[in-house]
Amino acid sequence: MKTLTHYLPIALATACLTLGASETIAQPIYPQTVVDYSPGPTADFLGSIPDQRDDETNAIGVPSDSDIDLGEQNGNSTTVNFTSLGFGGSITLKFDQPFGRGEGIDLEIIETSYNTPSCASWQELADVYISQDGCSWIQVADNQCQNFGVELPDAMPWALFVRIVDASPASAFSPNADGYDVDGVRANYISNVAVLTDLTGPRWATGFSNFIQGSIKGNNNLPALNRRDPNKAVGPSSGSDAAQSPLFVSLGFDRASTADITEGQITLEFTYTIVDRTGADIQVFETTFGDNTTRPCDNYPEIAEFWGSNDGVNFTLLAADPSSNEPSDAALGGPGRLCRDGKLDISGMPGGSLRFLRIIDKSIRTSNRFPGSADGYDVDAVFGFGCDAANNGGKYALVDQNNYPDEDPSVFMMGMFPNPTNDVINLNIETSTIDQTYFVRLFDITGRVVHQENVFGAANNSINTVISVAHLPAGVYTLSVDANGYKQVDKLIKN
Repeated sequence: MKTLTHYLPIALATACLTLGASETIAQPIYPQTVVDYSPGPTADFLGSIPDQRDDETNAIGVPSDSDIDLGEQNGNSTTVNFTSLGFGGSITLKFDQPFGRGEGIDLEIIETSYNTPSCASWQELADVYISQDGCSWIQVADNQCQNFGVELPDAMPWALFVRIVDASPASAFSPNADGYDVDGVRANYISNVAVLTDLTGPRWATGFSNFIQGSIKGNNNLPALNRRDPNKAVGPSSGSDAAQSPLFVSLGFDRASTADITEGQITLEFTYTIVDRTGADIQVFETTFGDNTTRPCDNYPEIAEFWGSNDGVNFTLLAADPSSNEPSDAALGGPGRLCRDGKLDISGMPGGSLRFLRIIDKSIRTSNRFPGSADGYDVDAVFGFGCDAANNGGKYALVDQNNYPDEDPSVFMMGMFPNPTNDVINLNIETSTIDQTYFVRLFDITGRVVHQENVFGAANNSINTVISVAHLPAGVYTLSVDANGYKQVDKLIKN
């Protein structure tokens, strides 16, 4: 089931915030470029959007923020203040500078519906995605109605692109309706992050935190002074295992005497969100003087374990990518380990994205290959692979971190399965914070109600009901669940 990003009351804070290594300033900015406009058809899936409504430039710049009919004229786009998406259509917009995250709403999507009808009677819905590079996308809103606001998630606290996709149920409209009408987009915070010019190149780690250095093998002493600088793990790799002045930071071994602290670790941060792609996602460079690709791990078992996070607090154990061909001794104790250089796969990360990488030394301290001065895993550099346009398709989970104390208490979430189905659907409703009755209706493609029932749900609960559709002809239907003016809809395919 997807978590819903609920409509947020619009209120702009005036503040300057420091978030991680970047700073955001409370100042509204607007997209200035249309990257792509792919309009869908009218509600009957036969017609095209009227000429006056398919001018993509009406979606950029400062929105009019008005639902007043300007005297719309056929073929004259200056008489409307929006761009119609059509059913299932989309538009991708780019800002001239990054927008970021602050207090309250970060991004506002503004739609035009003449005379401002209620969502219950006029279900113009949209999904919203954001991207830092126009290639890899994270969904931040799902089936939202008319005007709404969203907060940027930990997984992507800044972005440069916004994609709006129509999600309106065609069956709820007249045949010539043309879907979600984009008046404009407003970002409420400017981010000062530096935008890369080469989007296909490596995304090097840009910062560090939680550096807890361990000891050398022979005693509890720290590694040599020139091996203690964690800044050496940030930025591009030295690209060399030649003996020279250290261009790395040594993590050191964990001391057995400090059981409550895991020593020999560092957490690296990435400005650009690393996203799951086909194959390896992260390349790790470790320095072992005189190393080569054919050297067995047990010949010098400098090993580390890798954990990923989007918020720097909650971490998930990663996995070595198969292309690293990690030996069995590197994997002892867990799958997320590399012996010296190697590659990581982040497909196990929630939402398929990563902003923080924790590296913990797991070198085999008892190995007779290590002298007493050995100081554990030596981090040279780490990068995430760049834009993979051929394989990244915005497949990531919907993220909702809205924490408004005044959210509508009637808000609920619903999902159904299986879909497509042959005979029945199981409807699950995660109820709101109040007791209420849920009005369930199933519409066919013409808008005719083919099933309806009322379901009572106690607050903060989960209810399930089974709906038989075996008697219905094959086709596309719309399931609607309504309670106290808040509605959720989803498409059902009957085989």
